[in-house]
Amino acid sequence: MLQPLTVGTTLGLDKVRFEQGSARLLSSSYPALKKLLQLLTETPSLTIELRGHTDNVGSAEKNVQLSERRVATVKAYLVRHGIAATRITGQGLGGAEPRASNEREATRQLNRRVEFRVTGR
Repeated sequence: MLQPLTVGTTLGLDKVRFEQGSARLLSSSYPALKKLLQLLTETPSLTIELRGHTDNVGSAEKNVQLSERRVATVKAYLVRHGIAATRITGQGLGGAEPRASNEREATRQLNRRVEFRVTGR
């Protein structure tokens, strides 16, 4: 998160991971979430949009629903730790915006992600 945070900048939360097919966070996700929490705490005017993504396995509709639940989980974590819910919007995109090929499991994992986009400073 060392890039300049201008409106429209999208940054990945690469270490935020979930149980397969679930919106339950893996414990390894918490350090990355704490960094985002710190950023939001230190920059009280910052507003963000959480963007959830999945691979293309399964139905497109279920993948959108799963990505929406994952976004809701991350938002709930931030709100539970003191960030106003009004500062965070969210969007589940399912498999619509892959960043890697879905041909192999190793690259499909790269598509299962949550990012945040700066919507206000």
